[in-house]
Amino acid sequence: MTIEQPLRGNVILIVEDDAETLTALAQLIASGLGCRVLTASSGYEALGVIDSGVQVDLVFADVVMPEMDGMTLALLIGRRLASLPVVLATGRPDVVDSVTERGGIALLKPYSLERLEAVLTEQLCVQHPSSRAAAHKADRRRDS
Repeated sequence: MTIEQPLRGNVILIVEDDAETLTALAQLIASGLGCRVLTASSGYEALGVIDSGVQVDLVFADVVMPEMDGMTLALLIGRRLASLPVVLATGRPDVVDSVTERGGIALLKPYSLERLEAVLTEQLCVQHPSSRAAAHKADRRRDS
């Protein structure tokens, strides 16, 4: 029996300041969803990964982080790569409206693997993977 993993092959950049949570999320997304995982422990580190030109299909970040919060990170990513989806996780229901009002995708903690998979799948399937890669390249050319 083969386990279906519709997200297999996608590259997810996880941004989380808590090392244990970052490790657990990376393992969960890699083994549970079949994605390639990149990690960053801060918004600045995440921007460095994105600016390096490495393939990233989606950014999954915590809202509350020191130095740069997830909403600021999402704004800065949007300025660099408008086509790159960013999903922000928060344990605060009062923050969800603020995230969505700014055009973000909010995922309320605690969440199940099934809910995480559904949200990531929805964001990654908005564009076909090959057209998403082409859009990222166009974003990079435009910014050059």
